[in-house]
Formats: sequence, structure tokens, C-alpha cells
Amino acid sequence: MNSVAPSLTSLWSLREDCGYRPVPGGPGAGVVSTPWEEIRLEPGTPAVARALERMTYGPVSLDNVLPGFTEGGGTAGDRAPYDALDAALGRLQHVVVRTLALAEGVHHLTVVPIARRARFRPGRPAADAVHRLSRFVTLRAAAGGWVAESPLTAHRVVLHTPQAGWLVSCYARPTTVREAARLLGMPVAEAALTVGYLEAAGILLPGKPLAGGAPSFTEDEDEALAHWSPRELLVHQRSRPGSHDEPVGPAGRPGAGAGHPGPAGAAIALPVPPRGGADEGEPALSEVLAARRSERPDDGKPLSLDQLGELLHRSAAERPAGGRPYPSLGSRYPLELYLTVTGSGGLERGVYHYDPYGHLLFPLDPAPELVDDLLAEAAANAGLSQEPPVLITMTARFHRVAGSYAGTAYSALLKEVGALQQTLYLVATAMGLGPCALAFGDTETAAHAFGLDWRTEPGVGEFVVSASPGPAVEAVRR
Repeated sequence: MNSVAPSLTSLWSLREDCGYRPVPGGPGAGVVSTPWEEIRLEPGTPAVARALERMTYGPVSLDNVLPGFTEGGGTAGDRAPYDALDAALGRLQHVVVRTLALAEGVHHLTVVPIARRARFRPGRPAADAVHRLSRFVTLRAAAGGWVAESPLTAHRVVLHTPQAGWLVSCYARPTTVREAARLLGMPVAEAALTVGYLEAAGILLPGKPLAGGAPSFTEDEDEALAHWSPRELLVHQRSRPGSHDEPVGPAGRPGAGAGHPGPAGAAIALPVPPRGGADEGEPALSEVLAARRSERPDDGKPLSLDQLGELLHRSAAERPAGGRPYPSLGSRYPLELYLTVTGSGGLERGVYHYDPYGHLLFPLDPAPELVDDLLAEAAANAGLSQEPPVLITMTARFHRVAGSYAGTAYSALLKEVGALQQTLYLVATAMGLGPCALAFGDTETAAHAFGLDWRTEPGVGEFVVSASPGPAVEAVRR
């Protein structure tokens, strides 16, 4: 065990979702319940049972159970209870919460394990040891103070005191323990103990000194991390279970959504296409799949109402038996479609909201310059020299999935966007149209044009289509 700086005390506790119960069989025998499993502890020493029982009530100094435990106490003749407790805590590392407290009992920082793989063995770095924040660390406010976490670690750290937060901020650049202590006016031993906890939790990275140059950090040399941005890695890691303790999956009922702007004119009924099939001369699915590709014709023409009606009906309309042609998590169907058109083809230049239940278009009334901006950006993103005839913007009424699928909602949205885009591709290809999905769009311009609050209904996908096919699309026409 590490010795403790005079002004800081090491405390132990079990995660709040864990429990301990003694069982018959001998002193120290018991069962620790965890979110992942139940761990049975064999008979050994009563000190283990006393320590775990106290740890279920919150942070406690184990020196109250075994005097000198924090200091690695116990003489050669009475090491057994100390070794037994140390071994038990080692088995329970993934559910043992470690807290540093100030002398007056105020919690300084807390390290909480969040995954089954969590292992925590803090050291005491030397005064001249160099550390730096991991570039994947994020800080957010919570009830107990700042929370520091990273998708690469199996712990979250709660920074209870301003001093703990200030210490972390010192490491935005490579810094020694001695320099951080000087900047904060704190004892070097106290800074070293705190840095040791932050390093063991994966928040701070130890540097490797280089002769005559800046220190290097293993994270910066890891090829597996080179192509991940902090935001993308966090979204990926937090939207799948196994490496954190946040809820993932079904979690109740959908939340209430914000109001939606009303239409600026009468609904436009779209034509419903006849039921198709191979006997009507439509291409086979295998042919459509083989021919599907992005088409960016600069001489693209507007779609007629018949073409637009067929494209939307076969790609996104509500089916009589329920559901739509593309899959959606829990059949929530959070995606909404807004069409921005250049004009002609049966529709005036402007923006329209698609109703998949009635197969209707509702005209909106954005400022003309917003329509211009949407089409100009779509042209630039598609590599066109002129406006695309039709821009389909997909937005998401996030509350439809967020209230029911905690943690996975945004990840599921992006998958649904891909499913809808592929459906649009295949239908457009079968119709001989020129389809092209876009990589991104301007969230704020779209929100202003559609009269939305992007926080409740953000743009999540864009797709352009024209009535001028390329040669690959012509190949499947019969």
C-alpha cells in the first residue's frame, strides 16, 4: 500500500449498486453482489467482513478496521489479516470506489470503476515526473463536482474540490508534479498522491523523457487511436454496453417532444404509384443492387410529381399494416423528411415537409435566402456546379427514441439514416433517377429554414436526386 500525504486521507467504499452479506462457513465468508456477478469470498479473517460491511455505507478509512492498513501496516508476525484484506480488495477492484479526502473530511476526488475490467493500483510519481491530460478526456458538470472521463478508461473521476479541478487544468500541457504543486500552492506530496490517482484512472498520461526535447506520450504513438477524434470515440464507446456503466437499451417510454411549425399552405397530395413487380417490367433487385451508385449529373432535371410521389411512397411512406420500407429501432421512426426544390416539375421553389401517413407534402414558408443557402450548400457538397433539383433533408425527433433507448439513441439514429438512404438509392436506381447521399449538411441553416429548434429536431442526413440518369442507371431500365 502507498503511504498517504498528511493532509489527505485514503477512503474505500463499494459502488452504490453493490452489496455485501455474510454467509455461514467461517469468519470472513460472504458474498459481494455486483452489477455483473456475485463474488463469493471464502472464510479467512473477520477483518474482511468488517471492512466490506462498512464499505457498503460509503467511504471509510480502513485504518479503522486494521490500524495502519493504509501505510502497509502489520508486523511480520501479524501480516495475515492485512494480506487477507488486501487480497479481497484486489479481487473486488472493479467495484471498489477510492476517495481522497481532506483532513477536515471534505472529499477531494473520487475514482469510480465503471467496467468489469477496471483495475486500480495508484502509485506516487516523483516530483519531477511529467504528465499530461489524455486528449480523449472530457470534463462535465455533475452534482458532486466536475466529472473527468475518457472512452479509453474503465473509471470516472469526480473532482469534488476546486483544487482538484485546478490540478487537472494544470495538465492541459505537459507538467511536472513539482510545477503543478507550485502553481496551486499545495504540498508536493499532496500533489503527487492526487496525480497518482489520476494516472491510475487513465485521466493523466505519464510522459517518457526525451533527451533535449519535449516528453513523448504512448497515446500519441498509438496507431489504433490515430484516426479517432475524441467525440467520435466517445459516441462509439458509450453507445454500446460492456465498457461503461451507463444505461444502454430499452429504458421506458418516449419523452415528450417540442411543438412543430404548421404548414404555410394547403397540403399537396402526391400520386400513389401502382403496385410494381417483375411482370410490369421493373428491374430485378439483383440488377438494382449491381447498378446502384451515386450520380451527380450537372444537367439534372426536376422530378415530376409522379416521380416524386413514387420515390417517397416506395422509400418512406407508412405501409397499410404499419411500419415503413426501412427499419427503425423499436419502430419509433424518428426521422422526418423535408424537401427543398428548385422549382418546376409540379412544385414551386421552396421547402416542403413530407407526411408519410397521408403521403402529402406541406409547404413551409422560409425566407428565400434560406432556400438559396440550402441548395447552394448541397450543390457544393455533391460537387455540382448548379443547384440540385431536389434536396431531401432528414431530421430526427430525438425524443421518440431517447426516452426509450438510453445510450443507444443517437447511434441508432445514424444507422436509421443509412437504412433510409440505401432505400432511397435503390428505389431511385430502379426508377432511373440520379441519386446521391451527402456527407453532411448545415444544421443551423436547415433549422432556420424548417422553423425548428435543432436541439429537439436536428438535421442528421441529406440526399439529392434528379430526373437525369447516368449510364449506370440506364443499364437497369427495361
